[in-house]
Formats: sequence, C-alpha cells, structure tokens
Amino acid sequence: MVTPDKLTLTTRDDRVAAVPYLVGFIPTDSLVVVVLDGRQVRFAARLDLPHLSDLAELAVPAAQNAAMIARHGSAAFLVGYGPADRVAPAATLLTTALTTAGVDVLEVLRVGDGRYWCLCGDAGCADGVAYDPAGSRIAAEAVYRGLAPLPDRAALERLITPISGAERDRMRVTTTTALHRLTGMLADETGATAGAVPEHVVRAGVAAVQQAYESAARGGTLSDDDVAWLTAVLMLPEVRDHAWVSCDGSDGQRRLWMEVTRRAMPATSAAPACLLAVTAYLAGDGAMANIAVNLALHVDPDYHLAHLLGHALQAGVSPQQWRAATTDTTAE
Repeated sequence: MVTPDKLTLTTRDDRVAAVPYLVGFIPTDSLVVVVLDGRQVRFAARLDLPHLSDLAELAVPAAQNAAMIARHGSAAFLVGYGPADRVAPAATLLTTALTTAGVDVLEVLRVGDGRYWCLCGDAGCADGVAYDPAGSRIAAEAVYRGLAPLPDRAALERLITPISGAERDRMRVTTTTALHRLTGMLADETGATAGAVPEHVVRAGVAAVQQAYESAARGGTLSDDDVAWLTAVLMLPEVRDHAWVSCDGSDGQRRLWMEVTRRAMPATSAAPACLLAVTAYLAGDGAMANIAVNLALHVDPDYHLAHLLGHALQAGVSPQQWRAATTDTTAE
C-alpha cells in the first residue's frame, strides 16, 4: 500500500513506523484507524483510548464511526497505543463495528516500549516484536521527503499557542488601530445598500487576503500592521468567505494561518483559526484541523464556520467532498 506521501508499506514494521507520519505526531493513549481503499491509504483517524468503564457508552459512536469509514474505504488496520487491558477491549469494539459495516479489518496491533503485539491471534508476534522506528526504512524515506512527526499532540497544539509578552502588547496596539480604521471605513456608506458592507471595504479586505496569500507563496512573513489589518477585515463575512474558498491546502497557506492565528488578539482570532482549519483539512491534516476548530470555538462558542467545520470533520467528510460542497457556497 502507499501512504498519501507515497511511502510504500509492505510489512508490519512499516505500518507501525508509518502511523506517526500519517497522524502528524507520535500517539499515546490512542487507537489509530488507518483506512484503505484497495492499496491506497485514504486517511488515518486517531481516537482517544477509552477507559474500561466508558466502553458500554461507546457502542453507538463506534457504529457511527464505522459507517463513516465504510463510505471511504473497504479495509482498515488498527494500531493501539497504551496498556493491553485498555487497547484490546477498545480494538475489539471498533473491529466488531467495522466488520458489521462491511469494512475488512486486516489486523490489529498494539505498540509500546519499543515493541508491538499482534492482537489478531498471530503467534508470530503474540509475545511482542522489538522494532526501532528511527532506524526503519519508512523513517529514512520520510526524512528524505522532509517529513517529521511531532513528539505528541501537545506539540501540535503549541504550534498555535498565542503570543505573549512584548509581542502581544505590540499586536494589541496595532489591532486597536486596525479596528478603528475598519470602523471608520464602515461608517462611510457612500453608494452602499442600507445595512450592507460598503463595496470599497470588501475590496480592501479581499486585497489584504490576496496580498497575504502572495506573501505566503513567496515564503514571506507579515508585519504586525499587516496581521492586525488582516484579522480586522476577516471579521467581515464577505472577506472571510473569500479567504475560505481561496484556501488550497498548501504549506505556504498553512504557515500563514498558523502565524496569523498565533498573533491575532482573542477578539479577532476565530476567523484565522477557522482558515487554518480549512487549510489543514484540505491537506489531510485532521489533527491540526480539529485543534484549530477547538481554538475558534474557545474564543467564540457561537462561531458558525467553526461549527460547520467541526461537524464535517466528525462526519468524516473528505477534503475533496468539502471542496466540492463549498466552492460555490459560503457560511453565514
């Protein structure tokens, strides 16, 4: 089989070594489902490893997740990270749900302390097989391709930790100036329909988005003033929606929205966080997409686009389906 990054997986060692690259970080207390369509990996989903006392409540969610997975692939393999008494029951529950939904579970593995165990009855690895992920062929190919998993999910979250100290103080001042500028432009309703955002304001906002995308494509970094103005105009739905449908999942845009999300003040951070989520979503990075959605909802629990993205991610809507469904539509 071949991962989305074209790393060929032929052995169990390969599969175990590849999982951190598929989810973007080294999992802990997790159950990872790698979904296949023929010989192609469609996606990998990481689930929190439940406690035994919670298993009874997970039967329905497991069935729903399995039904979603069945829409995208015909087979899967599971890799659990954690103690055997938690991995095995959770894996059994999900395996049953997947099989019922028509998904062929190829194998179930448990990883820990530099070894992996087969939970499918294969005597060859029932006692654990030692492996060195850093020395694997997958790791070597990944390094050659510039891929590197983060040490854990917390490290992924830290990539968009808000700025602090003097940098935050500067952004607070520039954001206040930008918001005053936007308020002044909105007060000028010359030629605008009552209640509508003046066209010249929308044009200015769209221009700011396009300039940011062009800078990202060149590998540039926005100034404090540019970030402040961008976060201000993204408060306008018309501008945010232009930025949303213009997202392409590129590394440049991902870096752009990570940086803008970090530097945005709380009152203006929901939109860039959602744009980061869209960009990560389109790139197949569900972990970062979920983290960004959660950040947006933390600062604005009623933010419509964040809810829309969250529902799509939970339902397992593929990036291609998202793109097709949203290219000609916008969020309220």
